[in-house]
Amino acid sequence: MNRQLLFVSAALFFAALASSGFAVAPNATISWGAPTTISGDSDVSTDGTLVGAFNMNGPTATVNGVTFASFMFTTNTPSASDGNFTFTESSHVLAATGLGSGSPPFSNLSSSYQTLLSTALTTDDNNTLTLNISGLTIGQQYEFEFFLNGSNTAGTDNFRTIASAGNSVSLDDNTTNAVGGVGQFVIGTFTAASSNELITFNGTDSTQAPTINAFELRAVPEPATMSIFIFGSALLGISRAFRRKKQ
Repeated sequence: MNRQLLFVSAALFFAALASSGFAVAPNATISWGAPTTISGDSDVSTDGTLVGAFNMNGPTATVNGVTFASFMFTTNTPSASDGNFTFTESSHVLAATGLGSGSPPFSNLSSSYQTLLSTALTTDDNNTLTLNISGLTIGQQYEFEFFLNGSNTAGTDNFRTIASAGNSVSLDDNTTNAVGGVGQFVIGTFTAASSNELITFNGTDSTQAPTINAFELRAVPEPATMSIFIFGSALLGISRAFRRKKQ
């Protein structure tokens, strides 16, 4: 009877995990929100707890209370790393600068936000750029936000970057295709299925290189998943109580 109760408890627990959509694949699928035109400091999410935030190829900048650390790297090498975040490309990565503008609406942004959007990591062709995030907690829900912007003359060419992790999303680096125009940001959420998550970035054709100005990763509460673990723990507790009573 005790074994039967324990079996039922475990079965209910794992059935609840399956019905919740809890990821079991090595790489979790990211559910992307809608791409949103850059407008002000409040674009930067402050949900949950910050895991890491970086300004690619630029100085440290604080926007909406979030400090984006300087992510500097050597160009013309196949990878760029900082802590648990590593970008790799089959050929080499490049540093982009001068992506800001003295014209509005870009010039209307706060100075810190302008700093964040004026530099980037990119390549010189449309090879796939891969971000490997390590050190994740399995079962934890995360929020990944990244920014794409080109307010200078390069932003007038209808350039886009596509991010993929199971699902894909496409961002426009300049929504007006005019000098001074601003790009977009997007937020995606996923539940870590392993300690690593891979996100790939591509341009939209052979002439466009994937580009990332800045990004942040945040750990966010997931009440549904926590409830499942609490439920499973409670069932196991009940089985132990019955076992002690039988003894």
